[in-house]
Order: sequence, then C-alpha cells, then structure tokens
Amino acid sequence: MLIGALTDSIVLPAADEDNADGWRHHGDWRYRAAVADAGGANANPQRVREIALPLTRDPDPRVRAAAYSAFAPFADSGAGHPWRREYMEFAITDFDPIVRSIAIGALESHATAAEAASVLKGYHLSAADSLNDARVATVDFLRAAWQHDSAAFADSLVRAVRALPVPPDAATRDAAKGFTLLAAWERAPPIAMPALAWYERIVRSLIVPALGGKRPHAEVLTARGTITIEFSPVDAPLTVQNFLALARAGYYDSLHWHRVVPAFVAQDGDRRGEGSGGPGYAIRDELNRLRYARGVVGMALSGPDTGGSQYFLTLTPQPHLDAGYTAFARLIAGADALDATVQGDVIIAVSITE
Repeated sequence: MLIGALTDSIVLPAADEDNADGWRHHGDWRYRAAVADAGGANANPQRVREIALPLTRDPDPRVRAAAYSAFAPFADSGAGHPWRREYMEFAITDFDPIVRSIAIGALESHATAAEAASVLKGYHLSAADSLNDARVATVDFLRAAWQHDSAAFADSLVRAVRALPVPPDAATRDAAKGFTLLAAWERAPPIAMPALAWYERIVRSLIVPALGGKRPHAEVLTARGTITIEFSPVDAPLTVQNFLALARAGYYDSLHWHRVVPAFVAQDGDRRGEGSGGPGYAIRDELNRLRYARGVVGMALSGPDTGGSQYFLTLTPQPHLDAGYTAFARLIAGADALDATVQGDVIIAVSITE
C-alpha cells in the first residue's frame, strides 16, 4: 500500500516523518524498512530523499540497506551529481557489508579514480565479512574505474590495488578475472576443496540409503503448523548434506519466512531476515531433472554457485525454474500450513529425521 501510494506521490500516515505513530518510528525493523522500500517507488528525487534519507541513519543495518537501495538509482545519474559523494560515499565505510555493497554498486557506472581511493578504504573492512557482497562490489567498481579513468590512477593507487590480499572466496576471485591490476589473484593457489573422504561419507550416509528407499526428512515447525519435506540425496547430495548440517546446528530455528509471494514461493534461511544473508560460504549448484511442481524445495541463488542457506518451497507449479535452481526436496505433509503462511511468520524449529 505504501509503495502504491508513493508511486502516485501520496504519502500515507505510516510513511509521514512527522507522524509519531508512523512506521518509521516502529520498534520492528521490518516496518521501518517497508517505509524505506516505499521511498524508492517515487520517481521524484526530492520525494525519495524526504522518505528514505532519514532511514539511512537507522541503527538497524537492514533498514539502512533498504534506505540506500531506495535512492541508489538516483546516485548514478552522472558524475558530479551531489547524491554520489554526499550520501553513497558515506555508506562505503558502513560496518554492514550489504550497505557497503549497495553504495559501491550505485557508483560503479560512473566510477572514477578519485572515488576508487575511498572504495579501497571500505574494502579493508570486508576482510572480516562473512558475506562477500562488498568484496565483489569493490572488484567490479575498481574494474569499471580502471576502464573509465585509468589515466587518472596515481602510481600509489595502482600499487594499493595490486597489493589487495587474495580473497577467501571464489566469487570475489572470479569477479577479478581479466582485470589487469588483480592478475596476481589468478596465479594464487586454488581454494582448497574437501577431501575425498568427505565425499565418500556423503555417498555412504545419504546416497546409498536413498537408493535403498531410505530418505531423510525434515519437520519444519511453523506458526501455521508443521511442514514435512522429504529430501532427494541422489539428485542433489551436496545440497541435501548442506541443509541437514545447518538444520542440525539449529541454523533455521527462530527464523521468519522473509519472502512469501502468493502462488509462487515461500522462502526462508536468511538470518538477516531480508533476503541478502547467508551462512558465510557458498555451495555448488546441482542442477538436475527434478521438476518444480507444487511443494518442491529449491535453493535460492543470486547467480551460479551462490547457494548457501536460503531455500524456497513452490506454492504452485513453476516450470520456468526447472534446471535453473537446485531442487533437492519435496513437500509430503503440511500443505495447509504452507498455504496459510504469510511473510514474517516465524519458523519455530527445523528437525531432521532419518
């Protein structure tokens, strides 16, 4: 409702900054983030600034991320635009990796050598990030700045870029492929793969029993009831192993369905609660022949081999997802609970049964 109203330049009381009972003052971060999201629905930069800008100072990084996302498109309207330096560059050193990645991405299309120095300062914060979003965004920005403005790169800046340490994740390394200043990353030792014994354990504990008809199950206890899913280890053994390990460690307990799209999917697995979080690592895709009928469980992705902890259940058949997202389980009980689920509902616990 907020988005629909602001699209037509109507500010509802929930989004009014002067309304003490408005959502921007709500104790639940999701209400404040909703105001920020709605702020980006209006094409008037001044209106977006009025709605979203105050929320860039919110103590919750998820609200700040929504606020910066709202006016990020306006920041990239050309070099010299005041929003570029005044607001986006301020976010480059935010402690939250998602906020930093949004800000850096907003500056990429008109990246300059002058801005590269500021972005590099923020990159050093990413060494402690469990998410790689800010690292990847920084590499993309530096590549763009070098392509657009290499003549302005001082020798000291070139040395600083070349001296960046090799990142711990494959996605950031892949982003640097073909980038002259980070060519050393391609010569670095490859990221260590699990030992053969690890794969053998998965075969013995999951694939062999499944071929004999014994498949693991998960009971997802939610506010609407229990949803039971059956895994498909033969079709996606690494993905199943990953989900089982996270569930047994309590990773999914007390989370919320952060995305529910009627007649499409219900999505969970983000401890940030807004769709950008993960476990701090990524797993490989296992695209297979399982069809996305109603109640099929798949891995949420932001690109190839970016799965981690987020998964979704299809609420209706979704054939366009076939072979595009790893399908690794299916609903066998609790369809009524799934159908009743709405965004924000709590997932009390996920338990595994063999």
